[in-house]
Amino acid sequence: MYELEMLMGPKANVDELRKGVEAAARAYIRERRKMRRRKPGAMEYRRLSALSAKLEPVLVDLARVQDSPNCSGKLADALEMQARSADPSAAGIANLIEGAFGPGDPVGHIAAFLDLLQKAAAQTVALGENDTPSSYYRADLDRWSQRPKKTESQPIAALARAFRPYWERNAMRPFNAGRYDPATKQNKATAVDVIHLIGQKLDPDLTRARVVTVMRVI
Repeated sequence: MYELEMLMGPKANVDELRKGVEAAARAYIRERRKMRRRKPGAMEYRRLSALSAKLEPVLVDLARVQDSPNCSGKLADALEMQARSADPSAAGIANLIEGAFGPGDPVGHIAAFLDLLQKAAAQTVALGENDTPSSYYRADLDRWSQRPKKTESQPIAALARAFRPYWERNAMRPFNAGRYDPATKQNKATAVDVIHLIGQKLDPDLTRARVVTVMRVI
């Protein structure tokens, strides 16, 4: 962050830059995740609709547990004990809940997250009035066939676009690729240096030349 602030100049607001880095990183990761998708499978609708349907009774059971101070208290104690030896991801989520809300009601927060998961699964496979699982699958295939060609630079382009509003509020130089400098054999542009700095935290192999190429087209 210190290096970023120095590159941006005296107008930079550190809190704004932190938000910009987070927005840029999220955009990069979402684009990378999107690029990993494969051709839609015929079982996708069945899997997601089954997940949505199975979570509904789980939420009902959790609500019943929440209604009983004895049940919810015992379950909270067990969760705290199990988290110590759990998978790092599960333990990390348990620690986040306790850190954010305290040790009082972890079951309620887990139930709220499962409710979010259930709604997300239901939304993903929501059918229109005249739709069927088959038409859902065909529409998915149509979207897949019309997708733009994948390029290695897509995540960096997404990162740069997400960071651009923060640049424009905090920097005094243009957001562009700059001009080629024969002395250094590189384009001189602070915006390129900033995007390269952020991008290398996500992809250590990212070259400055690739950032220049991206900045020329966005």
